[in-house]
Amino acid sequence: MKYIRRLLWFLASRVLVLTVVVSVLVLSFYLAMNAANIYILLSDGMQARTNTILTREDADMLPGFFRDELLNNDEALALGLSDSSPYINYNITSFESNVSLEWIWSWPWEDVAQATISHTVENIEGSVRSGRSSLVASGELSADPPEWHGGRFNVVLERVAGQWKIASMVQTQVFVN
Repeated sequence: MKYIRRLLWFLASRVLVLTVVVSVLVLSFYLAMNAANIYILLSDGMQARTNTILTREDADMLPGFFRDELLNNDEALALGLSDSSPYINYNITSFESNVSLEWIWSWPWEDVAQATISHTVENIEGSVRSGRSSLVASGELSADPPEWHGGRFNVVLERVAGQWKIASMVQTQVFVN
């Protein structure tokens, strides 16, 4: 009886250790998978948002990245699509959108994640729209597009039908070039 009890204790302890190790590996896998998906979503979403603000095109792509409530309340996007946009007088041809993920947290079993990102846009290249050349000659308009003021954002993401979407963005710091 003594040997059977030792054998059962040995097997039970090894099964328990194996279960803990496998659980940690599975948890790590899902944390890494969520982090990778969220980083790609943030990078592509911020690039699409920036493209829409700068060029006033492809706004129909944004609901794939952002919740409708955020799009309806995004002041920068509203300004970029309005007639008072600082980029309305320019044909933007290229830019570099950079997103740095500073912090992220998402439990695998939750449908909400939080992140802190830094977003900058550099090397905005474009030309003055035809018909606006006289404004450049008179000094009212610069020949180069205005600089983008990036910043640090606290972002909340939600998983909707298995797909992550950016639910809210709060700018906590403005970067001035």
